Amino acid sequence: MIQSPGKIIKIALMLVGMGVATSVSADNFPDIRGKWVGSYKVAFPAGHPTLADSAVDTVMELDVYKQEGNLIWITNKWRRADSETWITEYGTGSFDLDDRDELVISEEGPSEIEGVNTGTFIGEFDDGNLYLNYLGPEDGVSFSVALKRSGN
Repeated sequence: MIQSPGKIIKIALMLVGMGVATSVSADNFPDIRGKWVGSYKVAFPAGHPTLADSAVDTVMELDVYKQEGNLIWITNKWRRADSETWITEYGTGSFDLDDRDELVISEEGPSEIEGVNTGTFIGEFDDGNLYLNYLGPEDGVSFSVALKRSGN
């Protein structure tokens, strides 16, 4: 996902030489506003107090409720597949200025709910889907999820 600096410089020089290089514009980022849904397994490390060395099926609903250029604001709702109780978290994110399909999202933390981790999503928008990898440094949890735009 991340290009080497040498490759980026070569591409930029090539575009400038062709006269097609442009400045950063709010119009050049994918519009991902709306609801996104998906399911995944979340991995828990050996030291986790209740779910050590396990993987749990989980459902996610990500609402990108605001976007200004490369900046986004989100509400992340998720629940264990065997539960009806939703956890709601909030965050902001941004698209990469060079590779405009790559993005990061940082959740607001620490969580007010005991045992709920807050962390960072690193991902990309590709073929109309959001592909996110989650890093939860507090409890060491991680997962990957493919989200599809919801009709709702």
